Amino acid sequence: MIRLVLVDVDGTLTVDRNSYEIELSAIESLRRLEKNGIKVGLVSGNSYPVLRGLYTYFYFHGGLVAENGCIVYYNKLVRVCEPIDKSLAEKFSKIFSVISSWQNEFKCCDLSFTPPTLSDKMIEWAKNMGLYIKSSGYAIHISKSQTGKGIGVRKLIELHNLDKSEVLGIGDSSTDIEFFQEVGIKVAVGNGDEEVKKVANYVTLNNSGKGVVEIVDKILKGELDGRN
Repeated sequence: MIRLVLVDVDGTLTVDRNSYEIELSAIESLRRLEKNGIKVGLVSGNSYPVLRGLYTYFYFHGGLVAENGCIVYYNKLVRVCEPIDKSLAEKFSKIFSVISSWQNEFKCCDLSFTPPTLSDKMIEWAKNMGLYIKSSGYAIHISKSQTGKGIGVRKLIELHNLDKSEVLGIGDSSTDIEFFQEVGIKVAVGNGDEEVKKVANYVTLNNSGKGVVEIVDKILKGELDGRN
């Protein structure tokens, strides 16, 4: 039985993968889940203040995982990654002529930059600094943690005292693969990365936020159990 639904934000709750506009019908659908006793949480690379604001005003109650797994909130705040030196944001930006995210000011463990294109020189720089670097398709992320979203999702499920079989996750990008490894039912939206579709139990016919609406309808009708 599904007791918790965890949803990525960018590309999953938005109207499309290249948009910051929230698909409001997806939020409405997810709130229907909450009214039916299934809690909803957010999982994202965004900073804790951004995600906590969305979570609060969406009126969800399943907790959140921010900074690609490094920050977890469910009735209490838990940091599961080692803090990173924020001065690295300015250094990385200058060396590689990338834009440091405005959210870096509010982050403690995972710094992000655009455009999201990784180069061999960036990878070499990060290795020499003892850091891990990857691209989500939306941004380049630098941290002192190699584990990605999975470590935070695992902690959140632990705080709920649930088994992974009781948790459904929805995502769109390759960075959601670690997230998917920690949940029982894996759902990729229709326009998601091929890598994430390959590990999903279900791929929606619709894209991004409309795909979320589609999957919520299936959950409420009892049509989704991970074997579809």
